[in-house]
Amino acid sequence: MSRKELKQIAVIGANVGIASGTIGASLGPDAIRLAGLERTLSQIGAELVDFGNQGSLERPWPEPVFPQGTARYLEEIFLFLEILKGRVARAFEDGFFPLVLGGDHCVAMASLAAAAAHYHKKRIHPGLIWFDAHADLNVASTSPSGNVHGMPLAVSLGEGHERLLSLFEHGFFDPSRTVLIGVRSIDELEREVLEELGVKAFTMKDIDLHGMAYCTREALKIASPSQEPFHLSFDIDGIDARDVPGTGTPVLGGVSFREAHLFLELLAESKCLGSMDLVEVNPLLDQGNRTAEVAVSMLTSAFGKNIC
Repeated sequence: MSRKELKQIAVIGANVGIASGTIGASLGPDAIRLAGLERTLSQIGAELVDFGNQGSLERPWPEPVFPQGTARYLEEIFLFLEILKGRVARAFEDGFFPLVLGGDHCVAMASLAAAAAHYHKKRIHPGLIWFDAHADLNVASTSPSGNVHGMPLAVSLGEGHERLLSLFEHGFFDPSRTVLIGVRSIDELEREVLEELGVKAFTMKDIDLHGMAYCTREALKIASPSQEPFHLSFDIDGIDARDVPGTGTPVLGGVSFREAHLFLELLAESKCLGSMDLVEVNPLLDQGNRTAEVAVSMLTSAFGKNIC
């Protein structure tokens, strides 16, 4: 993606943390802005239009007790996502590249529902690349915690609570065009869903054996076989926990800082990245806004930063 090819980027803050297990993810969008988002991206020729934040939705205290097998705070999350979906849809309609800053990973359902609707009108079938330490393929009955941030990929592929599924009135993403990258923490029931749906996952073992360049190029063949646009859902915890301390569900043994940049550089070179969300930056758990700074540096690669 050359500087001349960069579109205007609509930055949409989604201040939601109620779907995760720790307080603080709702502060992520502003932490990313404070880490120099606009200044840094403008240096590579990107033009940002900040659409501001959508409210703030965090877990109340004291928390209510939820029965086992339920999606916690389902109605509050659905209403938040419904509004967010409309904001992303407007960004698409106005010719912007939608960049949704989370917040926890539940925001991806709104991003993806808007993308599905946008491309449905154009009779285009978009792909999906999911960069994450976790599979996010739980549904309420299989989730150990009931936290909805562990369910967005399942919903986007057509599995889950009917209330969340209703966001996708123009259809779901195709599992055969969906790829997981960097996954290293999968619940046993999620593993079964992964196999049943036929979603390709490049685990850390695959990355160690074959290298990030190979895995990314194979992912692009799946998500964008004929240069179709794809959505990137980028969970900061896909990066090794030593590099990103400010996230709610850190996992050691992940993608290195340099591997993550290479992954994003190769996606940018494909010129098919059509929309993106970056989620799970939690400044309350961070060390001097270090994780938000990593997030900003990752976005420079996603939008085509070149050394020469």
